[in-house]
This record gives sequence, C-alpha cells and structure tokens, in this order.
Amino acid sequence: MGAESGRQGGFDIYAIVRSGGKQYRVEPDQIIDVDLLPVDVGSTVDLNDVLLVAVNGDVHIGRPTLEGARVVAEVVEHSRDAKIVVFKYKAKTRYHRRRGHRQGYTRLAVRQILTEEAPAGVEEKPKRRRATKEQADAETKPARRPRKPKQEPAAETVEAAVEAPETEAKPARRRRARKAEAEARAAEAPSVEAPEAEAKPARRPRARKPASESEAESPQKARRRSTRKIETESD
Repeated sequence: MGAESGRQGGFDIYAIVRSGGKQYRVEPDQIIDVDLLPVDVGSTVDLNDVLLVAVNGDVHIGRPTLEGARVVAEVVEHSRDAKIVVFKYKAKTRYHRRRGHRQGYTRLAVRQILTEEAPAGVEEKPKRRRATKEQADAETKPARRPRKPKQEPAAETVEAAVEAPETEAKPARRRRARKAEAEARAAEAPSVEAPEAEAKPARRPRARKPASESEAESPQKARRRSTRKIETESD
C-alpha cells in the first residue's frame, strides 16, 4: 500500500464498514476480501453500511450508521478460499461422513470514502486564532469593585462610650456566705469531750459439759455391765 495509504486528498482518513455481517476497517487504495457479492468484475460497488468515519483524528460515529456516508470500491475478482474438511463420526454405530468446503469471496479495491455526497476531508476547518494573554486574562478575571472608604465613628458615640458607668459587681452567692458562717460558729463553740467508752469485761470461756457415761464408754463395756447386772439379780 505504500506511504500514501490511508490518505485521500492530503488527509488521513479511514472508515469502518459492514458487509455480509462482518465489519472491516478500510482506507483508500486498500484491498479487502468480503463475502461473495452478485456483481461483475470491473464494476463499482457502494458499501452504504458505514459505522464510523475518521478524518485527521476527527471521529464521526453512526447510530448505528452514518446517513449519506458510503465507501466506493471496485470489484477486482471472484474466487474461493482454501478448502476446509468437515468430518463427522459416531462411535459404535459405523457412521462417519467427510465433506470439503471452499468459501466464495469477492476481492474489492477501495477507491474513495464519501460523507454526505462529497469526499470526506475536502473542506478544511478554519483555524482558530489564539487570543493574546491580555485578552484571555480580561475574559477570565472579572472586574474588581472599588472599595468603599471606611467611615470614622461619630464623636458622640465615642463620648458616650467613655462616660458609660462601669458595670456593678455581682453579689456573691448566698451558699458561700452560709457556708462561711457555719464554719465560724463551729470554731467559736467549745469542743465537748466525748466520754471514754467503758472497757467491757472479758467473756469467760464456757465450761464444756462432761460427756455421758453411755457415750463415753464403748459398746463392749456397756454389754459387760448389762451382763453383770443380770447375774447379780439372778443370784
């Protein structure tokens, strides 16, 4: 395609076009292969499903296509693609099938990209003049309002502030006065000595009761005594 590929009338331009359910990115003097078209070799074809056109970085996107935009291409040849083999096989059923397929296609040479019935990129955009720094500052910064002169206070108000009596001191709270009086009374009153507490007599330890004879003696001694009493009575 060379160094001049993608240029039309001195402008960098490309488009995205749809043909046969597929999308292609095309540029002037580019050769593309699309699905088979029913046209004669050497004739021109208009591809009207243009989805996008970009000229010198200015991109126009369709919704879904651009109205009035088209790609003019010339039919170079009709041919078929390389063969592919389609093989089907089912296990344990003695079934298998083998088929070959060659997809037909049409080779096109892109000649021109048009937008709104005119070549894209022919009209040049007017160049914007750069504003000077002073003009830019004048547009951006708002004009400042003049400051109002400060008014000096009147002499009457000053004299009134000087002659104003001082604020009277607030009386102390009553709670503090009552507390001070109670402390003074407590200091003047004679302190009464509390009588010493009388010492309590120490408690005597309780005497333990002697255990009963029957409890003190063992059961064997009790049996012997009972046998002796019986013998004495019998005598």
